Amino acid sequence: MKDGLENPFKGYLENLRKHKPAVNPVHEIVNVYYEIRGWDNKPKRFYKKKERSYPKLASEAKKLYQACGENLDDAIWALDKIKYLAEKGDFEWSIITCLKHNLL
Repeated sequence: MKDGLENPFKGYLENLRKHKPAVNPVHEIVNVYYEIRGWDNKPKRFYKKKERSYPKLASEAKKLYQACGENLDDAIWALDKIKYLAEKGDFEWSIITCLKHNLL
């Protein structure tokens, strides 16, 4: 990371493995994104919109995962950082916003 901040999600994956089996990292990024946005446990029709569709978000998550050197903790940290910046700046965001922003 450019700014030298310590990753607050370091060890996230190890903690996750204690509670449930690890899943594909791309799927994990999408699931964490849904959770961060408060979109988990919504009705199926909610996810039919293009910007919320799983295939679109999985494609974005794969790009983020690769940009983070295939480090799941760093990808999740990037999501959390963009969430903070989006709330502070009052703008809409998605997984791909992490790549468009200068945080990597």
